[in-house]
Amino acid sequence: MDWLGIGVLIIGVAFAVLVILLIKPINKLSATLNNVEKTTDQLPSLMKDVSQKTAELLDNGNSTLKQVNKSAKEIDPYFTIIGDVGEASHELTTTALHKANEWKTKTSVAKQFVQKEKYAGLLGVLSFFQFLKERKQIATTPVEMTTKDDKNA
Repeated sequence: MDWLGIGVLIIGVAFAVLVILLIKPINKLSATLNNVEKTTDQLPSLMKDVSQKTAELLDNGNSTLKQVNKSAKEIDPYFTIIGDVGEASHELTTTALHKANEWKTKTSVAKQFVQKEKYAGLLGVLSFFQFLKERKQIATTPVEMTTKDDKNA
């Protein structure tokens, strides 16, 4: 035998040993590929189910959103009324606060008047009634109240 024949024989034996060593991993790879094939065969039906469930979920979400929008449109006038009532009560309380401050100022003026004149006993009571009488005359005079429209004009 010549060197060429010996080289081919060594290559053949090495190839046979390689094939024998690779049989077990190739069988495992084959089993894995079979399992992958089974899984991918189930994918179309799974995707169909998922897409159907997603479509149902989106339909339910859309119908719920429509109901919420309808309810919001029905409730909106009530919120407008509540806002108007809030503004009116704010104006009323502001006016009452101004009147209370006026009373406080006027009563403090009366207190200063009585203290300044140093009235005692019956004279002090008479002067206080005179002050109340004058105060009542001032209170019966019409007071102009301003509204938002007057302020903007």
